[in-house]
Amino acid sequence: MAGWAPQYSTGERVRLLLFHAAWALPVFLLTQFVFFPWFDRYLETAHCQQYGSLNGLELVFFGMFVGLPLGLALIVLALEGRRSYCTLMLGQSPLPGEKVFRPTRYVHGLRARLRPLLFFLVVLFLVAVSVWGYFQAASLMRELSPDWQQCLMHTTPLR
Repeated sequence: MAGWAPQYSTGERVRLLLFHAAWALPVFLLTQFVFFPWFDRYLETAHCQQYGSLNGLELVFFGMFVGLPLGLALIVLALEGRRSYCTLMLGQSPLPGEKVFRPTRYVHGLRARLRPLLFFLVVLFLVAVSVWGYFQAASLMRELSPDWQQCLMHTTPLR
């Protein structure tokens, strides 16, 4: 096996850049100009909204303290988990036939397994933060009591 991993050609690099820009730019714009303004308006009356046994404030707190770290863990696991698992099992980085952006030598053994180990530790840390966040959100919700008089002033429906 050669000592150097194959590199992407210039055309492949441009195609990858355009592909990722095609989905990332709309997601960024929608988040910035649609989601965040809506979320700011929602926060004003979140405690007045009821979703079964949860109110909107509980949904926000649990979403931020539990959902965000757990969601991030699931996203990075979906994007990088398979590659890290294969690298951990095979003990080689980059994987055989995997293309790279700059000249990269193959690394074997413990040095190759170090990065996937750190990756899985970060994922485990994010899951632990999510579990910790559950108890923090529950504690905050016990301390807060919604002001129902204020809810009567906000009678306009959210859009």
